[in-house]
Amino acid sequence: MLKHVSFLTRDLNATVAFYETLGATTEKDLTTPEGYRRAVLRLGKGHLQFFQIPDLAPQPHAHWAEHIALHVTGLRALLTALRASGVPVTRDLQASPGGRDMAFVQDPDGRQVELLEG
Repeated sequence: MLKHVSFLTRDLNATVAFYETLGATTEKDLTTPEGYRRAVLRLGKGHLQFFQIPDLAPQPHAHWAEHIALHVTGLRALLTALRASGVPVTRDLQASPGGRDMAFVQDPDGRQVELLEG
């Protein structure tokens, strides 16, 4: 079973706020022994972990094949709210291969996030 996935972020506050909008809850926000900020976010039974390490800022990877996929409820309304707040929508609402509504957006670091009605 997957425990967590870790990513770098340029702005931990913006990243935490973005994923909380998608239903995550912050379990930890601390400074590592090396002096970097680290946040652990719970999403369902798993975790996303983000490290703000200024000298290793992530590079956006715009291709949809490299992404985080999340089940959300009320995708249509959520997508409208995300768009209104300036979140880039990279693939508009459409049917997924399984027939559910899905869309792709970018998180504050340009990471692709698939939102799937769940």
